[in-house]
Amino acid sequence: MSDFSRLLNPRGVAVVGASEDTLRAGGQVLRALNEHAYAGAILPVNPKYKSLAGHRCYATLADLDHGCDVAVIALPAQHVPPIIEQCGQKGIPFAVVLGGGFREAGAQGILNEQKMLAAAHKANVRIIGPNCLGFVNIHQNVYAGFGSITRPPKLKPGPVSAVIQSGGFGNSLVIQTAVAGVGFRYVVASGNESDIQAPELINAFVDDPETKVILAYLEGVADGRALMHAARRAQAAGKPVVILKAGNTEQGLRAAASHTANLTSRYDVYRAAFKQCGVIEVSDIHEAADYVQCFASGRLAQGKNVVVLGGSGGSAVAFSDAADEVGIQLTPLSDKTMTVLRDNLPGVASLENPVDYAAGFINDANAPRFLRALDAILEDPEVHQVGVLLATSTGRTMFNGVEGVAHALQKTDKPVMLFCSVPYEAAPEGYDLIAQHRIPMQPSPRRMAYAMASLADFTKSLKVSAVEKKLIEPDLPRQVTLPAGPVSLDEYESKKVLMAFDIPVTRDHWIPKGGELPLEVEYPVVVKVSSRDIAHKSDIGGVKLNVQDRSQLQAAVAEVLINAARGAPQATIAGTLVCPMIRDGLEVIVGVINDPSFGPVVAFGLGGIMAETIHDVTYRVAPFDKKEALSMVREIRGAKLFDGLRGQPPRDIDALVDLLVNVSKMAWQLRDRLQEMDINPVLVRPMGQGVVAVDALVVLN
Repeated sequence: MSDFSRLLNPRGVAVVGASEDTLRAGGQVLRALNEHAYAGAILPVNPKYKSLAGHRCYATLADLDHGCDVAVIALPAQHVPPIIEQCGQKGIPFAVVLGGGFREAGAQGILNEQKMLAAAHKANVRIIGPNCLGFVNIHQNVYAGFGSITRPPKLKPGPVSAVIQSGGFGNSLVIQTAVAGVGFRYVVASGNESDIQAPELINAFVDDPETKVILAYLEGVADGRALMHAARRAQAAGKPVVILKAGNTEQGLRAAASHTANLTSRYDVYRAAFKQCGVIEVSDIHEAADYVQCFASGRLAQGKNVVVLGGSGGSAVAFSDAADEVGIQLTPLSDKTMTVLRDNLPGVASLENPVDYAAGFINDANAPRFLRALDAILEDPEVHQVGVLLATSTGRTMFNGVEGVAHALQKTDKPVMLFCSVPYEAAPEGYDLIAQHRIPMQPSPRRMAYAMASLADFTKSLKVSAVEKKLIEPDLPRQVTLPAGPVSLDEYESKKVLMAFDIPVTRDHWIPKGGELPLEVEYPVVVKVSSRDIAHKSDIGGVKLNVQDRSQLQAAVAEVLINAARGAPQATIAGTLVCPMIRDGLEVIVGVINDPSFGPVVAFGLGGIMAETIHDVTYRVAPFDKKEALSMVREIRGAKLFDGLRGQPPRDIDALVDLLVNVSKMAWQLRDRLQEMDINPVLVRPMGQGVVAVDALVVLN
């Protein structure tokens, strides 16, 4: 793992391509370092000038006479490689390449990037960018960048570090989080990530003792497993990783062969990875700001039991609706707590959770009574976090409410957050007190409920992580023979691969083309054509169901062969399969795709027409354990079907979980060859009777 301490806390910053024109990138970097009073050496490099912005200007990097750890390069792409070489010769370990003209710019840009990376490798220089805004270290006033990342509003120091792949929108995410009252430590706009990538920066933030929360805007990563590893390290360190992922509508894994590939998008894979490694995913800027604000307070909820109190009944109803959506519980209060509430809240108050103390209650005279009630709620052992619905309170009422919360927080480690909808001008003293004590505040009851759920979910993930620190150990390699080269195996060949990994398949009879019918067959059966060239047999009449006896079997074999020859005249027909008809199974689909970033990913969902009509499918990055497999089964919308509905028997979930785990192990072991796989359908039989793969397609690269 690279040491980024000299990047993020440099002794000196060279600005290559420095300019007196602040409309140019080199001029903006120089101005940003000056205006923010960077205490290290500011080293302009440009042979056109003797001095710039009050600093000696050097003709080349070789002329530098100060310690320098970062060179910010503001030059056209074709001039970057020799500058990188000069960095290496001068012992400058990091370069920030601001400009574009690299792989995003076509063939010449790709060549420019290759030359730059070759120079960096030779010179032992690591690169941020290219095509980026640079980075800032708020605590040390290092503004090694240009554009919006260096302009007002100035970020306040704090415990959050961020990596943003888009300078403009990513910085919007940072700014809105800062507006919510959050302070920052590092913000790195990583751009094209041709060298240093987001997972490496997340690892650096994990290793930084002053970073407590990690925020990221990602459009994609080259190495998905590196991202998962970094997120798991953060989870182990108790540091929440909040990610806003964009570019989610790209359907980058389309393929003609398998249903799994047709049902899977790149975003499905990212969502699966985020679930597995404890990432808190957000869908918009405001959600990120809400969650990061709560995490930055340093208080975690030990469960999902919440109490809300306020003077707005409508706000409480809106909160309750949202609480149901996210699975947090409005917990009943203990008798002891209720006694305190009855003694301190007005007679018209509704004391059942949510607690309505009536509008206007928190005046100067009643402020001590409000505090006693709040203290009692926080002392209740069944309460994990509290929300105070100040709603439209203004002036002294709002101030008294915030002051009460601030006093209560000194006596508890439980989270307390506020909802207030009035503007700053209506309650400046109250808002100033919120900022002073860094009390999380949301502008709607719904957003408060979602933030509370995020705190509880993260704490739960930490507990699970602490129990399950052992990584999944892959089994000893299974002995399986695969044909060379890219090929789609036929069903008979595919099932033999599954059997090698203890994945149950139907007991089939193989009839080579022109071969004799099997003698011992338990009817009824299914007859299928067998060909590497025909992925979807039923589409061409290559499947015959419910064959009852030997005479029907003979006719069915002839029929599917004729249909295959007519429907796929170019296909090579290997023969036919005779498979048992199993009538007591619930159909599911299990598949594998090999993602370019994350490698093998297992898909699971309801089979038959349900797979494509309602897209009830979930995903996990392979390999995984039984706990993860069971969570896959339970999170699909049709999960109750496995418990038995409308007279149907409960299904053998344990056997299904074992199958999913074995598929994940198979996918991992064969990751260098397995392009995609379908087991469709898998029949989940009644409890105790197991599961069986009825059809299978394995596609090798």
